[in-house]
Amino acid sequence: MPALPPSVKLRTALRARIVERIDELNLSRKEAGEAMGLSKQQMSRLHADEDLFTFDRLVDAAAGLGLEVRVKTVRPWG
Repeated sequence: MPALPPSVKLRTALRARIVERIDELNLSRKEAGEAMGLSKQQMSRLHADEDLFTFDRLVDAAAGLGLEVRVKTVRPWG
């Protein structure tokens, strides 16, 4: 099986952090969805770890929960 593209890894990590933040804030799915601007169906997909959100959409959703997303680029050789 080929390695996952870096964008998939980034989106996966960000989705996991968003779900973790929802738990930290003790928000219901409805409350979290309202804060992030996601529908009930989108919240279900987020919790099911479905990779159908763009990175931009996930960044916007994270901001709705008070998270700041930082992306760092480095040369592969250090």
